[in-house]
Amino acid sequence: MRKLNFPVEDAIDVFDICISKIKNPDLKDRLENCKSSIQTAVTDYVDKAPRTELHTIATQNVINGNVTAEEMKKVYTDRMVGVTAPGRYIYDKWRASAPNNICPLCAQRTTDTLDHHLPKGHYPIYSVVPVNIFPACSSCNKIKLDAISVAPETDHIHPYFDNVEDELWLKAEVIEMKPASLRFYTVKPDDWDDIKYTRIENHFRLFELEKLYASHSGEELAMNYFRINKLFISGGAQSVRNFLEDSWLSMKSANVNSWQTATYEALFKSSWYQNGGFLM
Repeated sequence: MRKLNFPVEDAIDVFDICISKIKNPDLKDRLENCKSSIQTAVTDYVDKAPRTELHTIATQNVINGNVTAEEMKKVYTDRMVGVTAPGRYIYDKWRASAPNNICPLCAQRTTDTLDHHLPKGHYPIYSVVPVNIFPACSSCNKIKLDAISVAPETDHIHPYFDNVEDELWLKAEVIEMKPASLRFYTVKPDDWDDIKYTRIENHFRLFELEKLYASHSGEELAMNYFRINKLFISGGAQSVRNFLEDSWLSMKSANVNSWQTATYEALFKSSWYQNGGFLM
């Protein structure tokens, strides 16, 4: 999971842009009158998110007494996502805002859509609120769908408010079978409380990261087979070990919790693999 910088856009400014071309005077007036409610909702969100209390925000069917959830959701779907929508340039900017266009939820696939942390189907007032929207890959977006949190530990990691990059929580172990493969799992950092670790476990399970990382690591092993076999022939297990150590430290310096880091650490610590376990 990767932390993202906060979007710089103001929620009300974004809302104004999105509703700017509405021609129906009644709808336009009712939406305009939602601004105070939206601002209050944003303040509540920013206050609760760092404390893992977003689950205490109530779901809604009506906003400001006279705007339906469907009408508010369309401010996003019709007036931000649409190719000719007035807010489309904001959509495109946010979708491209993740470093290297990597999804912050799986830390692997390419971003190609936007995701709402609190789903707009249940929390329509946050449909175009910047701090509730972030770039993601379609796979993670579909996995999460409209799932809502009912307790702190069930809330998946928020790219804007949660930092889980500094402490090691992702590990792997070599499965000693032919061909070799890896199993990925989570560990609890010493400085984390139980809720934070449970959230990582739930996030890891919800987005099926063990399966995803195992698949990519299998491809990595296959791609490196020729090189490792050549090292083994020329310098034995020690040459293989040196290569794996360099690869592990290189990956670790970039991202301590990448599947690549976990992969090469596990391979470096596996004497079975280095002594010919890699052979197919």
